[in-house]
Amino acid sequence: MFRRMPDGPQFALIKANGRWSFPKGNIEKDETPEVTALREIAEETGLPFSRLRIVLQLPPVKYAFRWDSVLVFKTVHNYLVQYTGDNPFTPQLSEIEEAQWFSPAEARRAISFKNSRETLDAAISRVEELQEAS
Repeated sequence: MFRRMPDGPQFALIKANGRWSFPKGNIEKDETPEVTALREIAEETGLPFSRLRIVLQLPPVKYAFRWDSVLVFKTVHNYLVQYTGDNPFTPQLSEIEEAQWFSPAEARRAISFKNSRETLDAAISRVEELQEAS
């Protein structure tokens, strides 16, 4: 998620288990990945759902992990979401520790996972392209 500010775009990250990443969650019954993305951002950050808009889809991240000796394959759908407004974060403290806005350079330094860094770089590039086009 990003927002436009006078001194340039800012990107939101959440901190969970001591690591900075993106809001995410499971797709609920009869829910599209797009609606899931907006719902999870709103729930985890406390920002109003009505102020969130999907700009475009970013590359998905696929990975595998073991859960109770079972190999699980997972796909994370990523979207570039624009936030318009000035509401403060009110994090869902049962799931995350905090939420914060970062400049692109600060976000790159803060983000914890390699595959998240690749997604962040794609988001930053797309936002820069959108700024140049407008």
